[in-house]
Amino acid sequence: MSRPLRVGLVIGQLSTGGAEGQLRLLCERGDRDQVVPTVYCLSAQTQPFGALLERAGVPVRVVAGGGLARVVRLRRQLAADRIDVVHAWLFIANAFAWAAGGPALITSARNCKRSGRLLDALNERAFRASRAIIVNSMQVQQYIEREYRAPAERIAVVHNAVDLDRFRPAGELPSGPAPRVVGIGRLVAQKNPLLFVSAAAALRARCPGARFEWIGEGPLRGAVAAAVTAAGLDDCCELLGERSDVPDLLRGADLVWMTSDWEGLPNAVIEALASGVPVVATDVGGTAELVRDGQEGFLIPPGDSAALVTRSLDILADPATRAHMRAAARAHAAHFGVDQMVRATYAIYAQALRASQA
Repeated sequence: MSRPLRVGLVIGQLSTGGAEGQLRLLCERGDRDQVVPTVYCLSAQTQPFGALLERAGVPVRVVAGGGLARVVRLRRQLAADRIDVVHAWLFIANAFAWAAGGPALITSARNCKRSGRLLDALNERAFRASRAIIVNSMQVQQYIEREYRAPAERIAVVHNAVDLDRFRPAGELPSGPAPRVVGIGRLVAQKNPLLFVSAAAALRARCPGARFEWIGEGPLRGAVAAAVTAAGLDDCCELLGERSDVPDLLRGADLVWMTSDWEGLPNAVIEALASGVPVVATDVGGTAELVRDGQEGFLIPPGDSAALVTRSLDILADPATRAHMRAAARAHAAHFGVDQMVRATYAIYAQALRASQA
């Protein structure tokens, strides 16, 4: 085209979350000579990312209201902004963007989950109508092919990205007899923070000086705090809430635990790898595309507290293993830089536009 491509990014909310963070990276680090983004948020939940996007010069349109009214508002807004390509993020956005019709549609899937009978049916239709479908892992690709009958020939894997300049290893290994174990994520059932607490209690019995931190907030905070107290961990396990200094917290960590019951491609794991921290993670979603068992850390079955503790001790007890995993983590993280993600996404935009004009 003789002008930049006008792309509409449709998403359900702009509160803290993995997809929201990836959308922000794509907008902030993209080339405005190639793509001019506009974000359409399907709710009034626009903080914190809405303000950050607008500060970066990206317009944020709130398209709230009832179901049908929201579809009409989205259709009119896309037309008013003369959008060339619509990129929907997550299952709710897929449904609304498909119903709104209009420009070349790109849908996405970023998690291995069902969303209820109605939304599942709408997503099946949206995937079939898409010019392209972006997924963030090969596991998600296989999942939507199987569960949503998504057309395989239109699916493209674009892995999540992390700012490798912001997340980087510490100059020296964290030292001392008291390892720090960090978990990151919303305090929701998907992330299974109660597994984190039970494993922390078991590891503490083997490593009396161990300390544990969970970064993130959510509706399960009360239940998790109660579990920490019940396990006798109040003196060594902190629920830190939302933090702006996550890179610094990771640089001082000895291990990162990911305890999720399901995932797409967990951003927290990429951040840990970029920080040079070994990871012990449940083998769900695309996590195996990030943590190669025995290289950057270990994979364990979902819900297996004993395996989480055993594999953590395997790392903590062997300095050579730990040093190898730290180096492997940072090297593997280099494959998940922002520039790679932006280039791959832009190529899909161009392909979708060509397909719509054919």
